[in-house]
Amino acid sequence: MSAISSIWSTGRRRRARVATALIGCLAMTVGALSACATRSNDPKVITYWTTITDPITMKAWNAIIAGFEKENPGYKVKILPKPAIGTGDATDLITAVRGHTGPDVYLVDRFTTAQYAGTGILENLQPYVDKVPGMKSKYLQFAWNEGSYKGDAYGIPNDTDSRGLYYNKTLLQQAGVNPDVLDPKNGPPTLDEVQKIGAKVNKLVNGSYKVIGFIPFNGQGFWATWALANGATFFNSKTCKIDATQPAVLKAFQDFQTWGKQLNYTKVAAFLATYQPPGAPPNQSIFLDSNTAIAVDGNWSLASLKQYAPKLKFGVTYLPVAKKGDTPYTWSGGFAYVIPKGAANPDGGWKFIQYAAGPEGQKTYDVMTQHLPTYKSLLNDKSITGSQQFFADVLKYSNSRPPLPVNAQLSSALNNAQTAVLLGGSPESALKSVNKQVAPNMKQYCPFTLPKAVGSGQ
Repeated sequence: MSAISSIWSTGRRRRARVATALIGCLAMTVGALSACATRSNDPKVITYWTTITDPITMKAWNAIIAGFEKENPGYKVKILPKPAIGTGDATDLITAVRGHTGPDVYLVDRFTTAQYAGTGILENLQPYVDKVPGMKSKYLQFAWNEGSYKGDAYGIPNDTDSRGLYYNKTLLQQAGVNPDVLDPKNGPPTLDEVQKIGAKVNKLVNGSYKVIGFIPFNGQGFWATWALANGATFFNSKTCKIDATQPAVLKAFQDFQTWGKQLNYTKVAAFLATYQPPGAPPNQSIFLDSNTAIAVDGNWSLASLKQYAPKLKFGVTYLPVAKKGDTPYTWSGGFAYVIPKGAANPDGGWKFIQYAAGPEGQKTYDVMTQHLPTYKSLLNDKSITGSQQFFADVLKYSNSRPPLPVNAQLSSALNNAQTAVLLGGSPESALKSVNKQVAPNMKQYCPFTLPKAVGSGQ
């Protein structure tokens, strides 16, 4: 099976830093250990491959490794950067597992865990987990579920994120809107309220958009956000079939159809091509440059705002809900530690995972990289959450993408369906096509059921 190259859209998040990664064999050391790590038969030597390889994160890995080695005298961890080509890519891992040259620990994009587990390239970690009383309960449930496959743990959660609604206070005021109406103390705004506010901000010059108040289908406002808001699972556990036409998904795509007509999708596409073209540098975006007033985005964008638009007056509130008084919601992604099939030192790998994904390792990682923890007790640590407190607080309402073993194909099909609907296609026909495309691949993993909490929020 080819390497997974997922296109679950994750916006301008931390994976973009892979472009600045240190490619190849880096001379980064911990205790005189070279990054040119290879397998070892020594039970106290652990090889670790990481797909997140920007300089800041590499410093975090080295700090975690130093802490682990100090706590476990005699153990040595050799780290090898393995930059991913795209979100969810694991070409190097698949090749290594097939050639019996894989590492003892690998960092995986968590939502792909079920797919890798289903293809047989990951070790089942449940026997290890069963020996640690209460381990599962110490982690955010959605993150633990996302690293599971058929009820067993295959990935132990590391970091996470969450999404909210950013709003430009200046643009709102210029349009005659009091920004305080979106203050989170008022609870989640309704989708209808947000759209009406956005419409007041819209500016057209010679028939073309100069400013758009709110583009509900841009960036993190893609199908996953709106379908998950409706409780979508994209799957029917009773029939073991992909169910892209379930009401929760269909409602999201009907909304896309409406939004595409209301805003004129062709004009919006031209606007985005002008002000935020594909491959734009991190200091260029329609929100940073005040070309939009309201945007669905995640905590990872706080750093960009601080660096590139320090004078921008903005706020963050809950994602919009259907009715006033509805419970807040969000959704989250992140990474997990796994042990590849055929690892030379799985016991050593597990020992390292317990530390790296535990309170000591996660705190080191989250403070240095400004991410959010999945280890629940750390969410009360202000030294970690800091300016991300709002995003940390909404994690109690969060869910994850369903841990399906066909996520790459499903996401690709749904992305194509979203574009088709925005261009005027039928939501029903587009989603039936998704079912038809993914069904044959899903069939090979049956029987299969999702964790009970998936689709319900946390």
